[in-house]
Amino acid sequence: KECATCHGQGRLRKVVNPRLGQRVSTSTGPSCGGAGQTIDKRPPGVDSSGLVSKEDTISVKIPAGVAEGMQLSMSGKGNEAPGSGIPGDLLIVIEEVEDKVLKRDGNNIIYDLHISFIDAALGTSVEVPSIGGKVRLKIEPGTQSGKILRLRGKGVKDLNGYGHGDQLIYVNVWTPKKLSPEEKAKLESLRTSTNFQPHPDASEKGFFERMKEYFG
Repeated sequence: KECATCHGQGRLRKVVNPRLGQRVSTSTGPSCGGAGQTIDKRPPGVDSSGLVSKEDTISVKIPAGVAEGMQLSMSGKGNEAPGSGIPGDLLIVIEEVEDKVLKRDGNNIIYDLHISFIDAALGTSVEVPSIGGKVRLKIEPGTQSGKILRLRGKGVKDLNGYGHGDQLIYVNVWTPKKLSPEEKAKLESLRTSTNFQPHPDASEKGFFERMKEYFG
């Protein structure tokens, strides 16, 4: 039926008479929401605009490369509009769930690799996780703790289609905390060996130099 508040106009006009001249303000009808009509006898769950509030489940395609806080819009999947109005849009806010192993930094993926002192000294081959599955990685003999290895193209796909990021492997050489008497004796015999004394050369970069190189 016709809205008793706005008399079918959908808006309310208010005339104000200030000292400097007449002024008219308008506002949306509070009872009908601007429709000019109200429902006389509403079934349970129907609001004054004749709409029923309900939830629905739909499938959404998430493009590769989206990040925390980004919004996706689905046209016409929002609330219905009263009468013959156009339905609104559904806004989907992206929330990332942090992985326990792989960390994201933009389009790059960060992974902390822990290897033994023996593997660092002699070299080895290890499997590391990536977003595309396991990847075989070669550890060169003499690898130092703090070294950053790069797997090109193993990061997140760029949202705008400009290739993929990289996966950065942070090497951590693990030092044993407990040793048997036999193990201690073997290491003691190597303590004075010149090969076991720190002697970094000029070509070896420090931690901050490596970080600056990889992250600009």
